[in-house]
Amino acid sequence: MSRAGQVLAAVRRLAGLLLAVALLAGLPMLTGCAPKDRAVGDSWHEGTVPHDGVDRSDTLVALIGCPQKGGKDPDAGLDSRILASLKAERMKGYFSSAQSTGDQQDGVQDAINRGVSLILIRRPGAGDWTPALKAARKAGIPVVEFAQSAKAWTPDPGRLYYAATVHPVDPSGHPRAPLLADALQTIVDDGPHARIMAVRLSAE
Repeated sequence: MSRAGQVLAAVRRLAGLLLAVALLAGLPMLTGCAPKDRAVGDSWHEGTVPHDGVDRSDTLVALIGCPQKGGKDPDAGLDSRILASLKAERMKGYFSSAQSTGDQQDGVQDAINRGVSLILIRRPGAGDWTPALKAARKAGIPVVEFAQSAKAWTPDPGRLYYAATVHPVDPSGHPRAPLLADALQTIVDDGPHARIMAVRLSAE
């Protein structure tokens, strides 16, 4: 091989080595699906490229019940109304009962294992929610709090690991509020949404 050929071969080897180093350096950026310091389902920002979302009939919601006080649920029947609301809009859901915060967090882990589309938690109990919320975030599953009022979830004051809080309103007084299924679908599809959203459980 001529001197010029040897130089050219050496340059090509060096270029290949530099390319390999560059690719390896970029690997950590490719391994995580969740955006840094943002909740899954809350990563939309101005300039985000629109994408086709999950088909409504393929969306599965895990509804985690709230701990009961004194053996009584002040909102008896609400879980059934929530599931009926989802079903009416062609969205699948299942209920996971809970007697304590630990039960709720176990329900979150079970939902992660099932590979659900979204986790909806009714009135999260007091306690350390960070491990459960981080696990859901790592799995790419948005977590939404179902509250009775328009108040942000206190267990995650930094709002890094849950996507939104939704609360039911009277359809007649709030005709423009989205249906629950529509709000949850927007979150699953990572569309733009408010942190706290009023939702209707029925059209009327």
